[in-house]
Amino acid sequence: MKVKNIRSRKALKFLGLLISAMVIAAVSAQVYSYMYITGKGAVSTGTGLMWEEGDDAPADTSIVGNTVSNVNMTVNDGTPSNYTDCLHIVNQDAVDHNFSLVVTSSPSPAGDKANFTEFNLVLFDESNVTQAVLDLKTQGSNATGLTIPGNETWRVLFELVPVSSPTDGATVDFEVELTYESAP
Repeated sequence: MKVKNIRSRKALKFLGLLISAMVIAAVSAQVYSYMYITGKGAVSTGTGLMWEEGDDAPADTSIVGNTVSNVNMTVNDGTPSNYTDCLHIVNQDAVDHNFSLVVTSSPSPAGDKANFTEFNLVLFDESNVTQAVLDLKTQGSNATGLTIPGNETWRVLFELVPVSSPTDGATVDFEVELTYESAP
């Protein structure tokens, strides 16, 4: 009888420990911790970077919000043409902004692109020093690590150099994206 009694006590202890472990596990599984994010999105005008038309922007150029459109430039019979003061990038803040430029789209056929030896966007700072050159015929052409100081205006020049005997009506379409860090 002693053997049964010892086994019964051990079994009862084991059963008690097992039930205790299950209760602890069940209680622990039901403990949750929560994390929250609160905030708001607001529209702010008059801060950050903005586009501005320059003195020789094409007549149909339009700026609506952050988008410049209808920058339709032409060249005649193989004669190079520069739009030297086409657009401006204006830093409306007193703080510097880091930014990058990338040609996100250049969908024109290779034959049309071949009519230009140069079709570039050239970016100048306030001291008239070249800061970037993007080949608008090449998707992915980019300039990174640019910093425009607070309250400065930089100039965008478009350089179009056609081949000596270009095809009449050849067109190069492009899209450029400017990405910048907002002020804290």
